[in-house]
Parts: sequence; C-alpha cells; structure tokens
Amino acid sequence: MAAAIDDLEIYDSQAARLVRQRYRRRVTAGQIAFIIGLITIWQFGSGPLFDPFYVGSPVGVAKVLINDFIDPRFWNDLRVTGTEMTLGYLLGALSGIALGVLFARWRIAADIFDPFFTGLNSLPRIALAPLLVIWFGIDMASKVVLATTLVFFLTFLTTLSGIRNVDPALINVARLVGANERQIFRYVMLPGAAAWVINGLKMSLPYALIGVIVGEFLVSSSGLGYRLNSYSTSYNTNGTFAMLLVMMALMMILNALMGMFERYALRWRVDMATTIQAY
Repeated sequence: MAAAIDDLEIYDSQAARLVRQRYRRRVTAGQIAFIIGLITIWQFGSGPLFDPFYVGSPVGVAKVLINDFIDPRFWNDLRVTGTEMTLGYLLGALSGIALGVLFARWRIAADIFDPFFTGLNSLPRIALAPLLVIWFGIDMASKVVLATTLVFFLTFLTTLSGIRNVDPALINVARLVGANERQIFRYVMLPGAAAWVINGLKMSLPYALIGVIVGEFLVSSSGLGYRLNSYSTSYNTNGTFAMLLVMMALMMILNALMGMFERYALRWRVDMATTIQAY
C-alpha cells in the first residue's frame, strides 16, 4: 500500500513537471512570436506607414548596434554605467535594508522619522540631479548617489513593511517554546520578511539603472546615458532606439539573475511546502 502511494506521488510530480514545461514552452513561443511580429511591422511599416525620421527601422538599429559593438568606446561606456549602477544599487540596498531592520525593531524612531522619509521620497529625483552635480561633481559620485537614493527608499520601505507584517502567531509560538527576542528576530521575523526584502531588491533594480542614466544624460562624458544623449540630441533615431534596446537587454539579464537569486534564497519555502504536503 505504501509503495503504491509513493508511486502515485512520483507520477503526480512528473505530471505536474510536464505541465509546467509545456506552459513554459508556450510562453516562450508566444514571446518569440510577439518579437518577430513587432520587428516585421516596424521594418515594413517604416516608410510606407511611419516616417523613418521618427521611428527609424530595425535594419538601421542593427547597423548602429554593430558599429557600437566594434567600437571600444561603447564597451567603456557600458563599463562606466555598470560600475555606477552596481555601486548605487549596493549602497542603496544595504543601507535601506539595514535602516528598515533598525526601524522595525525601534518603533519610536520609525514613528518620529516617518513623515520626513515620506517627504524625502516624494521629491522628484530629476530635480535633485543638478544639486547632486554641484555637491559631488560631474564624475561617477553624483550618478552613484542618485541611484542610491532611488534604491534606498524602495528597499527601506519593503524591509520595514515585511518585518512588521510577520504573522504574530508565529512569534507567539516562538515565545511559548522559550525563544528570546534575539532568537525570534533572527529565526522568525527575518525569514518571514525575506520575500518582502527580495521583492524590494527586484523592484529597485531598474531604478538603479534609471538613476544612473538620468545622471549621465544630464552631465557626463561617458556612459550609456551620455551615448543616449548624444544620439538623441543629434536626431539619430536609430541610435536612440539602439541604446534603449541595450538598456532593456541589460535589465532583462539582471532581472533574470535576480529571479535565480530569489529562487535560491527562498528555496526553504518550497521545501517546507513539500514537507507539509507529505504529512
């Protein structure tokens, strides 16, 4: 009887895996079809339907990308933007998570500073960019700080909300078995808020790139934002679309890596769900 149950569970898991694989293949096929259709309409519509001056063409964009890829200055611009984005993201994420954890544990400080953080977060970063240039110069520092400010508030708010929304029943159970406050925070509250924290990290990732690009767009001598500004101000539509595609591809790669990190970091939830189902 037990062997029959085990065989049935294995069969169910294999069937579920096949269903997921078929679904992923359908999603991938749909995405490829969408891209092909969009490129086809864009290519054959540029001229007869749309003015190429405004929309360019896929062939023109491809030519710009090929020329950029063989230009060492493009790779230097990519390196500069990548460095600025990495530093801004790490500084903003680490400081946001640290302060979110501190305020979650220190309620009176959170209540005191809440209106001030809300006011600061409401400020448009584009308005702060000129001030940051004055304070930190036109080099890398001003772009890093701009990206940091965008990432910080997202990670701070999600971390604070995540810890505060941990199920009180779990905390009470931990107290009943004799856990002290430090153990409750480490083994109950932090794991319970992990999904919130990682969601904040995922949400803030594009904003790190946005902050860097805005800073480079305003004042810079290198970087993808500088190259985008150069193409747009010279009315090179194909070049502008080429840089936008590079940024989209960069963010898609980073988002995929973040998704892998999320699955790894939260794998314990899948293991727990499997254990519960087994019982």
